[in-house]
Amino acid sequence: MNSKIVDFFSLPDARSKDKIKKPNKVTAEDKHTATLEIIKELSKVSQKGLENLEINYNVDRKTKIVLCLLPEWDSNFPPYNLAKLAGAIKVSGFFCKSFDLNAGAHHYYQNLDNKLDYYPWSPLRDFHWQNNLYFEELHPVLQPYFDKKIQEIVEISPDIVGLTLYYCNYEPSIYVANELKKFLPNIKFVVGGPHTHNSFFKSNSIFDYVVNGEGEKPLLDILEQIEQEKEVEFTDKNDNSFFIRQPENQRYNLSTLPSPDYSDFDFSLYKFPNGALCEISRGCIAKCTFCEETHFWKYRQRTALSTLEEIERMYYTYGTNVYWFIDSLVNGNLNELRAFCRAVHRKGLKIHWTGYARCDGRMDLEYYKDLKKGGCTVLNYGIESGSQKVLDKMDKKVTVEEMEANFRDGSAAGIGAMTNWIVGFPNERHIDFDNTLTFLYRIKDKGLLSIAQGTGFVVGVDTIVGQNFDKFDLLPYYYYDHWITKDFKASIAHKMVKNKLFSIFTDLIKTDEACAKPTRERLAQEHYRVDFLNPELEKEIQYTSKDFNYNIINSNIGPFQDSLMNEIWPFFHILWKIKGGYSFQLLFNIKLDQEEWGIRGSAPLNSLIKFDIDNNGKWKADCTFEYKQEDYNGWNDVKWKDHWGKEFCAPDPVGPVWKVTDFTRDTSNSAIRARKLAWRDDIKYDNRDPKNAFNEDEYTQIVQEFLNYRNINFSFNYEFKNNGKW
Repeated sequence: MNSKIVDFFSLPDARSKDKIKKPNKVTAEDKHTATLEIIKELSKVSQKGLENLEINYNVDRKTKIVLCLLPEWDSNFPPYNLAKLAGAIKVSGFFCKSFDLNAGAHHYYQNLDNKLDYYPWSPLRDFHWQNNLYFEELHPVLQPYFDKKIQEIVEISPDIVGLTLYYCNYEPSIYVANELKKFLPNIKFVVGGPHTHNSFFKSNSIFDYVVNGEGEKPLLDILEQIEQEKEVEFTDKNDNSFFIRQPENQRYNLSTLPSPDYSDFDFSLYKFPNGALCEISRGCIAKCTFCEETHFWKYRQRTALSTLEEIERMYYTYGTNVYWFIDSLVNGNLNELRAFCRAVHRKGLKIHWTGYARCDGRMDLEYYKDLKKGGCTVLNYGIESGSQKVLDKMDKKVTVEEMEANFRDGSAAGIGAMTNWIVGFPNERHIDFDNTLTFLYRIKDKGLLSIAQGTGFVVGVDTIVGQNFDKFDLLPYYYYDHWITKDFKASIAHKMVKNKLFSIFTDLIKTDEACAKPTRERLAQEHYRVDFLNPELEKEIQYTSKDFNYNIINSNIGPFQDSLMNEIWPFFHILWKIKGGYSFQLLFNIKLDQEEWGIRGSAPLNSLIKFDIDNNGKWKADCTFEYKQEDYNGWNDVKWKDHWGKEFCAPDPVGPVWKVTDFTRDTSNSAIRARKLAWRDDIKYDNRDPKNAFNEDEYTQIVQEFLNYRNINFSFNYEFKNNGKW
């Protein structure tokens, strides 16, 4: 998860170690005894099937390894993954040197005089780090820094270089690897990280070993086998790379893993020089249907005591008092988290922490008060939607009422809330989007500190949705490299409209606290204009009833077209409920939208919408819609005129509009785990082996039926003028 952390902590600078005094010995022993009693009261971790990581120390090791993290990724804290791996490697006796080239590049860029016209480390600009855009825009700026660090690595002359791969640092990683190979032709490259877990990951031939799963043991095994000049054991081979996959059911005891080693990191490079990352667990207890991360590895919980010991060591060694827990969810085990917080409070550790969390009805006001006493400053919630229907299809196992209660109680206890949203889930219809915006508005003054929008829902290969398209009413075909529903009422075009409206909505709402929003400055400059009759008016609102009519435009062209044009009404409706009368102009423009959301996140829609409504709900609309779909060659030949009459041509093609999609050939651990859950209770898949899922007869039928879809063209022009009353 590429989370950009905003400065919510507002703390005194604790980077100076002399600001944190070591406790009196007698007092410390007394507190330690009392703390153990508190932890014992709540801590009930009992997990079967866990393995301890066996590490053999040898003082005569010769093999040297360098670990690197390339941009773009979060640069607020030292990388926990590198520190954990370095800790295990050094305990075994191998030489290890860590390079955080991500933080270094960020620091280098910040000191440049000539910067780009966008901030490269913004989560809204992550697509600039991918494919040709990176080499055209970013690489010329950062190459001098990378070349300098490459020479530092060459001077070490390592035998192995380990790289962590994310979806948005692949190109810089390839560049560094290729350059190192020129100077050190015998060097070996080991890669791991979230990007390599994905079933669609295809290795580059320069990578010798690809690790899927937890990295500690495979990395130690590789080092040991190279040290002894043995052939490295692998699971399978792809693109000249050897894949080493963790056994599907293997889980390591987190409480017994070596402590992270931060000796190679300059804490002054990070936004929080007094901060560090930590983990209480790995994996996730939830099995949300949209999520790939939950299938990476099986959930297991660290003991409260183990977590406390690591926090204490960092607190007194490095002066760190701000922590970001990188767990998929920090509250996977409510008792263990509570035990940790009570122990922190009893020990008198003045820390502040945050982490990802699920909304959970069992977390009441007293629970939040315990978290606050234990240093919890902010929780980062996966909200996703404010519609119960959508939440249920996502299998979130929480109600809208419980989520609102969490915000109410968390705010009362003094704990802020960061939020993550998924716009455009396949079963999200107009009323669901309306109620999502309603939920967001209802919690805006309950400690809301951040609204993370992302790119909306995308089908991941290693997700429950991706392994059972039929269950979620999706066609087994991609439309513009994106999913589309069987009824044609949800697609990339529909999602783009909602993405823009969601972002505009966050611009327009006011919050009690300073709130980080998915603000795209050009939207207010070029995409919309609004004038409120009563600018200061703010009303309390309830959720919209099911009998509200959003199908105002009835062109009878088709379900794709009508549902697309009607995507605007939930936004206009809720804005009126909140602000009363207003006048609104909204522009969809293929060129402008591509610049904001990239080619994969936009659609060939040109539209100008004028909407006026008074305080009593009397409205009038004047809309033009133009949707131009190319059959096979993308959009490069399409001529457009923008709102001001200027003619332009869309960018290069994205390939065929319609494509056959099949994820059942993927055999990663994540895909298999997701497939088992996706097929559960589905008669269609009775007696089907999830490890050997591909069915040639079914695939042949899908391909044959594809002939009926590939020529479907949703292009249309329509003008709508009407009035009414809400």
